Amino acid sequence: MMTNIALFASLILNIILVGLLVFNARNTRRKHQNQKQPTLRTPANVRTISCPSCAQHIKFTLPIDGNKARCRKCHAQFKLDIDEHRNVYITEIKLPEDEQHIKSLADCYLILGLTAEALPIDIKAAYKKKISEYHPDRVGVFGAKIKQLAEEETRQINAAYAMLQEHGMV
Repeated sequence: MMTNIALFASLILNIILVGLLVFNARNTRRKHQNQKQPTLRTPANVRTISCPSCAQHIKFTLPIDGNKARCRKCHAQFKLDIDEHRNVYITEIKLPEDEQHIKSLADCYLILGLTAEALPIDIKAAYKKKISEYHPDRVGVFGAKIKQLAEEETRQINAAYAMLQEHGMV
């Protein structure tokens, strides 16, 4: 009889210990679930705006040197103002003039040195040839002025090719 009581007491003690372990595990899990996960935040001096002409996101750091920013995609220039709450507003937009020179598909063919009857393979070949001739990295050794002219010519070539692509010619 005594061994049955000892066995029964041992069994109850084990059940109590298992219950305590389960209780402890649940509390530990709750503590971990209640802890907030660290959120990735941008620093307080970093701002992002969208370019009004092409919707590209432009990221910059405050304070802004000269209150000017430029879109890397469409090359539009902006004048920015910052209020007392450090909110940033676009106050002036200057769109690039390079794309305004190309008004028709005939201009695109003329820039690439082609006729209007050119095939897509001819357009691609002419584009590659013109870009390799006028790329700013290739003519950079000739000086800053020639490099600047090459950059302008490259922008026009790229704009002409993009316009041909938009119209399904390439």
